[in-house]
Amino acid sequence: MVELNEGDTNSTKSKSNERKSLIIPIISHLKDGSDMPVQADPNLFIEIFPEELPTLDSSTIIEVLKDEDAPLSIYADAALEYVRGRKEQDGAAVLSAACKMESQCSSKDIRVRVLASAGIAHLTQANKLGGGDTLELNGKTAQQQAAADQNEELRSVSEELFNKATTFDQFFPMTWVGKGILNLNIGKIKAARFFFDTTIRQCGQVLPALLGEAAVNFIDGNYKEAQDLYAKVMTLYPEESGASVRVGFGLCCYKLNQVDRAKASFKRAYQIDPQNVEAMVGCAVLEIASVDETAKDFLLKTENAMKLISMASYIDHSNAMVQNHLANHYFHKWSQVHGTVSIRKGQKEVHMSQPIPLENGERIRIGQNFESAVVKDDDDMMMDESVFKIKDPWTKNSQTGLKLWKKDYDRVFSLAKDAYNSTTVQEIQAESLFLLARVYHVREDYPNAHKFYDKACKLAPDLSPARFGLAQVLIWQEKYGDAAAHLKLLLLKSPTATDALAALGLLEIKENRKEALSNLKKAVDLDPLNTELILLEAFALQQEDADYSHALESYYRAVTLMQKQGKDISHEVWTNMGVLCQETKQYKKALENYAKALDVLDDGLESNIAGKENDLNTEIESECLIKFKQNSFFWKYIETNLRTTVDTETTILSINVDEKSERSSDLERLREGDHIKLGDKFETEIISIDLDAKEVTIKDKYVFVDENTNPVSLFVKRSNNRLKKPSVITIAFNLARLHESAGEMIPSIELHKAIVKQHPSYVNSYLRLACIARDCSSILNCSQWLSAACKVAPGNTEVLSLVGNLHLSLCDWEPAQKVFNELVGRAEESKNESVKAYSQLSLGNIYFNNLNTPKKYAKHLFYAAKFYKQILSKDNANAYAANGLGTILAEKGELLKAKEVFNRVREISGGTIPDTLLNLGHIYLAQKKHPEAIQMYQKYMTTITATGAPVTSKSQEDNEVEILMYIAFAYFDWAKQTELFNDIKAADADGRYKHCIEYIDMAMKKSKKENVILRYNWCRAKLQAANCVLQKLQRNIRRTAQEVRDALAGLEESLPVVQKLLQWKSEKKRIPIATSTLNDFISHCKANIVSAKSHLSEELKKENEARELLELQRREVEQHQRDREREQSMKEALAKMEEEKRERRAQEKMNRISHLVNAWDRQKEEAMLIEKEKIAKKESKKKGLKGPNVPSAVDEAGVFDNDVPQDNKNLFDDSDDNDSIDGEETTKKTKKAKKATPTSNELFGDDSDDSDDENELALSSEKNDNNDGNNADPTPAKKAAHSSKDLFGDSESSGGESDEELVPQTSEKRSNVDVENTENPSNKKRRVIGGDDEEDE
Repeated sequence: MVELNEGDTNSTKSKSNERKSLIIPIISHLKDGSDMPVQADPNLFIEIFPEELPTLDSSTIIEVLKDEDAPLSIYADAALEYVRGRKEQDGAAVLSAACKMESQCSSKDIRVRVLASAGIAHLTQANKLGGGDTLELNGKTAQQQAAADQNEELRSVSEELFNKATTFDQFFPMTWVGKGILNLNIGKIKAARFFFDTTIRQCGQVLPALLGEAAVNFIDGNYKEAQDLYAKVMTLYPEESGASVRVGFGLCCYKLNQVDRAKASFKRAYQIDPQNVEAMVGCAVLEIASVDETAKDFLLKTENAMKLISMASYIDHSNAMVQNHLANHYFHKWSQVHGTVSIRKGQKEVHMSQPIPLENGERIRIGQNFESAVVKDDDDMMMDESVFKIKDPWTKNSQTGLKLWKKDYDRVFSLAKDAYNSTTVQEIQAESLFLLARVYHVREDYPNAHKFYDKACKLAPDLSPARFGLAQVLIWQEKYGDAAAHLKLLLLKSPTATDALAALGLLEIKENRKEALSNLKKAVDLDPLNTELILLEAFALQQEDADYSHALESYYRAVTLMQKQGKDISHEVWTNMGVLCQETKQYKKALENYAKALDVLDDGLESNIAGKENDLNTEIESECLIKFKQNSFFWKYIETNLRTTVDTETTILSINVDEKSERSSDLERLREGDHIKLGDKFETEIISIDLDAKEVTIKDKYVFVDENTNPVSLFVKRSNNRLKKPSVITIAFNLARLHESAGEMIPSIELHKAIVKQHPSYVNSYLRLACIARDCSSILNCSQWLSAACKVAPGNTEVLSLVGNLHLSLCDWEPAQKVFNELVGRAEESKNESVKAYSQLSLGNIYFNNLNTPKKYAKHLFYAAKFYKQILSKDNANAYAANGLGTILAEKGELLKAKEVFNRVREISGGTIPDTLLNLGHIYLAQKKHPEAIQMYQKYMTTITATGAPVTSKSQEDNEVEILMYIAFAYFDWAKQTELFNDIKAADADGRYKHCIEYIDMAMKKSKKENVILRYNWCRAKLQAANCVLQKLQRNIRRTAQEVRDALAGLEESLPVVQKLLQWKSEKKRIPIATSTLNDFISHCKANIVSAKSHLSEELKKENEARELLELQRREVEQHQRDREREQSMKEALAKMEEEKRERRAQEKMNRISHLVNAWDRQKEEAMLIEKEKIAKKESKKKGLKGPNVPSAVDEAGVFDNDVPQDNKNLFDDSDDNDSIDGEETTKKTKKAKKATPTSNELFGDDSDDSDDENELALSSEKNDNNDGNNADPTPAKKAAHSSKDLFGDSESSGGESDEELVPQTSEKRSNVDVENTENPSNKKRRVIGGDDEEDE
């Protein structure tokens, strides 16, 4: 409570923390009995110091104040001091007394102050008393009801006081603050906010109003706004705000995940007020939450934090928050019990050194790590008080003097209950209820646990631990839908709650598998190192056959993590892994996992596998029920005191008895048929024993003899007592089933027999022995094992179901019907819907299989449909019942509806019901959709062959024979339908008849007994196939003699078979075929044989003719081939010759080019010599000397110019035309050069191919040259042209090739040509015209 003096309501300054003494003026001695006011003596007063006022009783102070007629302000000051001294109740009493006297006060402000303060004081008292909703299992007591009434009365008084204060001053801030607190207390948040906001607007930043506004924001979840308001208060009122404001600020920081600021705020509040309970609790809780469990100082810090909470409880033992924290602490704390205990390995009985009171279901801890629960039943009442039983067996070695620890749940219950009754905050009350529910939960008092969990969830819907506990209890009560609903609500608030995700996944694994697996995977992803979550995921996956491999992967991952973390792996995990490996056909790995499971059990329980010396006699005398090597987990070799000398030549062993041994001779304990081991390697079996001669005859001769062998020790095979442990039976049964899956029936039977020998009440082994006998067609043994099972477990539904199925396999419909009717009655009594549905399904199948009963077709069809519908009315997802209903529809002829039902069943069941394939095949066959029918039949047969699906009404072989006949009939009907075309479209009928015959042959090979129907069907198919072959010519279908021959053979094979059947029929044997039918077959067969022989002769004649024609055609083809080859060889020879000719011409041209190049080189040299002469001649002219003799120069030039044409000289002559050269000398030289130049015929020889063209070209050139009127001698030009023609050749004669392309022109040649064209530009044109004129002539 905060004091507000007159005139300071708008002040924002800090006030002095100095506390003044209480001054009471003394006027009682001046009173004279009249009503006249008395003037007090200022020097006479009573002074009460602030420190001593809380020590005085409020009634004394009230009496003094009344006697002295103290003003109301002194009442208010006294009440304030009481509040500061944590005496709220005394302060409220003083204010209540002041309110009775407020009418005597003339000051309106003081009256309003007193009334408002009194209202707040009463409201505080109401909060101290609690909400009135006390916790009592059996209802409220009278005392609790009185407290609730008092609480309500205090609130009413507070409201009256506030209303009265408002009549004097409706704007007094304390009145508005009080009304805000009242509304906040009763849950009217909006009204409370209104009063606090109004106070702040009207009166300014008043401390109580600011605190009320902050509280409203905190309750509304506006933690940031509340934090800002608390910070503002600490800024404006740093001293008056005190520790409580720091606590509020710390709570806001915590809600905003500002943990460090929250911790600092709580510490500061604790420093300001060491007795502030909320600050102490905040410091302790955050300290515990911040400590790492692996840290060295974890225990020390935890202990200090709990000491702080205990101190807070000592200061305020009625604080609900403190009590809840203490209750939670004691819920987890182990308290040591006086005395010690002793326990043996593998035992559940614990012996105490002194009697200790323990309740049923109470959690205890023996030593440091082993935890279990106390178990008490009626038999324990007769036991010694110093002995009690625990739920789990002791897995460690036998020990004595162990300390015993237990949980103090009574203290938890008391603290939580008191916490609930001492608060009105629903969240805190919900936490108290949650703690109480946990106590009931751990004590397995599920009804009360459900009650308190549910109430906690209603008070605080966001309290996730309480909701999860409620879901757990609902699961135990088998209310799975309600549990799933609560888990979904929990996940909406806490989507990362891994335990809730895992639990929801397990609940939904059957209804919504995809969503369930998604939740489990999410839980594992959130906590990938949590092996329990991984194991739960594996457990969920193993519920569906398709996920076995994924489940196995999860188990391996969990095992790997557990091994890394050093955790023990239970035998259940290894067993589940073994089963999954077995189901996925990993038999070797399955065996390894089962071995590990057995090893875990050996380590955890007291084992007699390794026999001791003093137990050898007992072990040798015991019977060895298991001998096969595949079952080596359950036997061992025991060493005897017998020695023997071995010999490889005989099977008789001479036994040497060690007479000095303390044990008596073991020879008498040996029995015929015992498996023994000689030495370390050789194993054999005893055939006979001669005690007098001390000789033993063994089955096999010894084969490991050497010099150091004799004598050898004798070991005998005996049971290792593993099967005596109840926990091993499940593993042993799984091993037997593993042998069955691997095809090792004898070891499996041996192990099952050993199980029932050691544990006669284990029904599953009886059932498996019965099933093995049934599968081996040993009906007698099957019935014997079932009878034994019925004696061991009378009324067992599994046994009765198997008995009914045995009757079904034998087609004993009436006994089967009685058994299943009994099962229906038992299921209704026990409310076992699964057994009831199975029994009704079997009854429906019985009625359906007896539709052919005379005059009962409609009745049986009606009852079959009735049973199927009853199943579907309870479980519309029952695929077997839906499949049966589909058969009813098909029987009624509603094929489309039946087909739709079968397809739907096939989709839902995922192929687990093979009968749907068979039924679909029948539907398709009825609809004449033969390919689809055959496909369904073949898929059905593949399914039952691969999976070994059990068939209740017939053996596996008979079922396969029946399916083969269905396929054969489908081909037969398909072939007959194809023959209806009666033209070339019927060509495929013959092949389909062949397929039909093939499948009938397969059926006859599969059938172990003579089947007359199969034989007749085979003959019928042969006859029809022969008819099809014989009619091929009429249908314009080609056939061969071999086909006719095969048809004839089939007819000849069929005829004696049918004749034999007719003979049996005449002999009164049971042949289910009419005599007329057999006679008709024989007549048709004989007629077809005659016809087939005629057709065969015709076909043979046609084939011979065709063979001759084919031979002639072959010869013609061969002759034509030879002619073509000869023609081809000639073409190749001509082409080769042409190629050689082209190559030769090319070579000649290359030779010519080479010769021409050499000539050009010589011509160039000659031109150089001529040039030198010209130069020399010019020089001689200049000097006036006489030049050299020209003829001699010409002769000299002729020495080198042997072959070069004269006209080519100009090609290499660089001299200018203006050079002064003697024309006569030049003419002479030209003539000599012409004479020296050979013709083209002389140079290359005569070329007949192009000589004519060359001559014509030469003549044309000569004519043109003469027409030009040049002074040069035309003869050289003519011959030069001729030689040029010969030199480069004609393009036509060279096959399109040009020597000019092979030999590039030199620069000198090109320049001469250009000069010639430049000097006489019309030369070329005249030549062309001349050439044309010549051609025209």
